[in-house]
Amino acid sequence: MNKLDGDVRDIFFNNIKKIFIKNNKNFILTNDSDVFALKSLRNNKRFIDAGVAEQNLINISAGLAKFGKLPIVYGFCSFLTFRCYEQLRFNIASHNLNVKIIGIGPGFSFPYDGPTHHGTQDIYLMYLIPEIEIYNISDNNLANEVSKKINKIKGPTYIRIDKGNLNYNQNIKYNLDKGYEIIFKSKKQNILIITSGFFCKYATELASSNNNNVSVLNLFKFKNFNKKGFIKIIKQYKKIIIYDESSESGGILPIINNSLLKYKVNKKIEILTSPDKQIFNYYQDRDLMISKSGLGKRNLNKLL
Repeated sequence: MNKLDGDVRDIFFNNIKKIFIKNNKNFILTNDSDVFALKSLRNNKRFIDAGVAEQNLINISAGLAKFGKLPIVYGFCSFLTFRCYEQLRFNIASHNLNVKIIGIGPGFSFPYDGPTHHGTQDIYLMYLIPEIEIYNISDNNLANEVSKKINKIKGPTYIRIDKGNLNYNQNIKYNLDKGYEIIFKSKKQNILIITSGFFCKYATELASSNNNNVSVLNLFKFKNFNKKGFIKIIKQYKKIIIYDESSESGGILPIINNSLLKYKVNKKIEILTSPDKQIFNYYQDRDLMISKSGLGKRNLNKLL
C-alpha cells in the first residue's frame, strides 16, 4: 500500500500525532469534534476538548501560544471561523500568535447537514484578517507536506482539510513558499483552470480527457504566495476559468481578482463557483450536491 493512500484526514492527522508525541510544546484543542487518528491522545493532558464553546477554545489557544506553546486547534471550518471571529481577529491575529486552526468539512463535504456545516464562505472571511495565512489542502500529497511542516509554518494560520481518499497526484512536488502548482499541464496553452481544494480533483479528471487543451493550476496558499509567477502563468493562456466550490464572494475569486488588479492584467475570465447564498438542500452524496448546485464536471465542461 502506498504511504499516501487512505483518507486525507488520516494522512494529515497521523503526522500531527507524531509531531505532538515528539514535541512537548504542542497542544491539540478541539470543539467537541473527533478525528480517528487522534482518538488515542484524548487522555493526554496536552489534549483539550473545550466542548461547543468556540470563543473559549480560541482564547485558550491564544493563552497557550502567548506562553510559547504550539497549539493546534481543529474542528468544523464553519464553526471555527464564524462563531469566534472576534477572538480570532484580536486574541490571535493582532498579537501574531503562532496558532494553527485546522478547519475540517470545507465546501459541501458534509452535504447532509445543511448550511450550518457548509464551508463555502470561510476562505475570504479568514482572508480579511491581515495577519492570518490560509492553506487549502486539495489532496493527500499536499496534506502530507503541510502537516509534516506544521511547526515550521510561523504565525497564525488557517488550514482547510477535506475528507476521503484524494491520492491522485502524488508526483507533484509542492512548494509551500510558492503557494500554487500546475497539477495538470497540457501541451497547448489554450485553457487554464484555476481551482483549489476538492475541486482540483474534478478539474484534473476533466483536463486529462480533453485532448491536451486544458491545464489545471492548484492555488493552495492565499496570502504570501508568488504572485508575480502566478500572474506570469495566467498571461500565457488564452482562456482562464476560475472553478471553486466556495461561493463567488467567499472563496478564491476575490483573491485572484486582487492579484489581477494589482498587476493590471486585463483577461477574460469564466467563473464557476457556488452561488452567494445559503443552500438549504440536503443530500447523502457530495457529488450529487455539487451536481444539483450546477458545479459538476458537466457544467465545467460547458465552459471549455
